[in-house]
Amino acid sequence: MDAGLRISEALNLSIDDVDLREGTLFIADTKFGKERLIPMSDSLRKRCRDHRMSVLACRAGKDPFYPSPYGGSYSSSTISSLFRQILWKAGISHSGKGPRLHDMRHTFAVHCLKKWVLNGRDLSNCLPYLSAYLGHEDMRGSQRYLRLTADLYPDITAKVEESCSWLIPETESNETD
Repeated sequence: MDAGLRISEALNLSIDDVDLREGTLFIADTKFGKERLIPMSDSLRKRCRDHRMSVLACRAGKDPFYPSPYGGSYSSSTISSLFRQILWKAGISHSGKGPRLHDMRHTFAVHCLKKWVLNGRDLSNCLPYLSAYLGHEDMRGSQRYLRLTADLYPDITAKVEESCSWLIPETESNETD
């Protein structure tokens, strides 16, 4: 799912939580006990519609949007294990540090920031939206993506510093996160 969800949030989606008419996802029971309503991209909306028609044709309501073939929902550990198997088959080495399934969420956030910077958007205005969209408890959870964006895309560092250098904290020592 290209919505930047935590794996647990995607797995907890019920059919009723995916509003294909409005193009929204209702996220409940989050890491911080909050609820949020987020928009879907057109491509995600189409994939969800196709999934609903092919996999969920006889299901409704509170049934899981991603049902296990054995009934109920998948567990996060099962999905992580399947992800590691895919990496193995693709010849991508995997260690405890990555790539991890959760890295897809980080990639989503960094790509949002990169797109905004390259389009000349003011990150000090956009960052609160990203924070709410991702379900962060406060802005600190989202600010680290500014640092990742600057590190991964040095060509946009100047643009970031121009508009909001005060959001990227300077560090005195090496960061390990």
